[in-house]
Amino acid sequence: MTQRAVITGWGKCLPPTKLTNHDLEELCETSDEWIFERTGIRERRISHVEATDLAEIAARRALACAGTKAEDLDLIIVATCTPETLVPSTAASLEKRLGAGNAAAFDLNAACSGFVYATSVVAALVESGFAERVLVVGSEKIRYVLDYRDRSTCIIFGDGAGAAIFEASDSGAGVLSTDMGADGESGKTMVFESCGTKGDPSSITDPSQAGLHFEGQAVYKMAVTGMAASATRAIEKAGIDISDVKLVIPHQANARIIQAAGRRLKLNDEQLFLNIESHGNTAAASIPMAISDAMESKKISSGDIVILTSFGGGITWGSTVLRWGERTAPAKISDAQLPPTQKTLLDILQPNLDFFNQYQPTTHN
Repeated sequence: MTQRAVITGWGKCLPPTKLTNHDLEELCETSDEWIFERTGIRERRISHVEATDLAEIAARRALACAGTKAEDLDLIIVATCTPETLVPSTAASLEKRLGAGNAAAFDLNAACSGFVYATSVVAALVESGFAERVLVVGSEKIRYVLDYRDRSTCIIFGDGAGAAIFEASDSGAGVLSTDMGADGESGKTMVFESCGTKGDPSSITDPSQAGLHFEGQAVYKMAVTGMAASATRAIEKAGIDISDVKLVIPHQANARIIQAAGRRLKLNDEQLFLNIESHGNTAAASIPMAISDAMESKKISSGDIVILTSFGGGITWGSTVLRWGERTAPAKISDAQLPPTQKTLLDILQPNLDFFNQYQPTTHN
């Protein structure tokens, strides 16, 4: 029987500092009502540590959940568009921290589609026999590139990390099909030119070019059609019907995008998972964090058909259909925690405010 990649462990890491819609009212021209109506978001988290720190905590929790050790890993993939450094990769730094000396390691950047892209890579490597046990992490420190005067971007994004352990299985469970695509011609709709996100925004970078450029209306239209079409192709490849699907876990881009894509797929409310209200859009971290939340809330049982679907900058999109394996509860619970901070929200955001105040932004809708 064909070996497939089955998720056997999951974990997430949310920074402790909240940025609520009411906080944003003090930073830019907006309101809680305006934000929630357009995005479905009430709050998001802002990290006082680096993307690698977030990735480490999520990874340790996923390893404990799977009941496995870091030295048993064959491969580590970190999906991120905000790596702490370009070289070494976040994955290589994570390999060192975890003590995963037998694992290969690399970063993958497909923006918000990164975790689904990484899952597709893992599925192929497991089926080929190259890998038996793989750690995939989505980790983002997006606040680094946000101008908190710009309500078109700062209201949407948050920081965090999520992780999953994939293991080879011949039980019939695991990844059944994948779909991926890209449209570089439309890549101009979501752009940021920063390199590594270590530390705070730097004065050696031109503030007018360092922030996230985001064309919300264009992205909305492409995201709705892109995720729905990708999920449909993946469903067809898997040879199943939408009625067979227990849960769809989409990239948490925007509640309106998710709901519109759900209508196109003819999903009922119980089939669509959302946690964006308390997390915001965490790019490549959103799907693995949502998996962790879905498992904690007992939304998934052994044998369930689950779809992961995403859309991100690049432009990229992707979907994965998988049959859930036997594990539905953690084998162990990790006690890994982020270091505490005495910094206030304003302390953490002040470098961004100082940096982007150096230039007059263009007008955003």
